[in-house]
Amino acid sequence: MTNIKMLIIAFVLLFLTCSSFANDETIGTGTVAETMISGGYVYVRLQENDRWVASTPITIAVGDKVNYAGGAMMKNFNSRTLNRTFEWILFAQNLEVINEVNADTHANSPTNPPHAVAKSAAAIPPAAGEIAPLDGGKTIADIRASYGQLKNQQVSLRARVMKVSENILGKNWITLQDGTGTAPDNKLLATSSELVDIGVLVTVTGIVKTDVDLGSGYKYKVILEEATFSQ
Repeated sequence: MTNIKMLIIAFVLLFLTCSSFANDETIGTGTVAETMISGGYVYVRLQENDRWVASTPITIAVGDKVNYAGGAMMKNFNSRTLNRTFEWILFAQNLEVINEVNADTHANSPTNPPHAVAKSAAAIPPAAGEIAPLDGGKTIADIRASYGQLKNQQVSLRARVMKVSENILGKNWITLQDGTGTAPDNKLLATSSELVDIGVLVTVTGIVKTDVDLGSGYKYKVILEEATFSQ
């Protein structure tokens, strides 16, 4: 009986130790410094602490920022498919990319976000004073300067469509310019169920949203949502 009690106590202590270790070591965030796929797993080495994390395969690249959570930490794990032994590696239950994207980066990027289908066309940015402000409306400079006060309000403006990326996270993303503001704050991103042609002059009406997190790492300081367009 004494031996059984001692085994139970040892098991409980081991469980508590492992639980504490898991809480400290199996949840975190990092930047991918190295990645490879082998044997049905994706392996990533994190830049901040040189830690290796493995999980079921996802689309990931060097430079991506990731969250990891859950799973088991293993010591001296040997991967036969990689012919490599890892001193420590976490086999995470969840590994996800959380890259932050802001409106300026998206609008100025020569390429599109993942899964974007962009209409290819050339649009000439409007010169200062070229587009007359909408009566009773706002300009991009106005919205950028006072977006905190305009939060959740409906606004309208006249602007030229500079870029269209279709069906990202279930929405179409339209980059607008009206000749106001100073780069990089001379552009505004709108999300909409509608599509418009690049280069056209439009009247846009939408809801000002601030500090928006659309998921999948897409975060914005200010954006127009539920935008509608007319010419």
